[in-house]
Amino acid sequence: MSPKSNLDKLVKLQEEYDDANRSVILPTGGKDRDTLLRLSDVAGQMARIHEEEAAEMRRVAGQAHDLALTK
Repeated sequence: MSPKSNLDKLVKLQEEYDDANRSVILPTGGKDRDTLLRLSDVAGQMARIHEEEAAEMRRVAGQAHDLALTK
């Protein structure tokens, strides 16, 4: 997956997360279980994308470092 498509996906997931977060507390004071489950799912998807991107950046950093040390 390209960084651009991941960024687009993260923006959409953030919007979905924000919407769910605003509606998780019911007017009666309780919590909406389905919304909490969706919030959890969206947060997990966002974390997974960040973890994949971080792993790729570590890989690139390592390769750049190795190249810098070679003559």
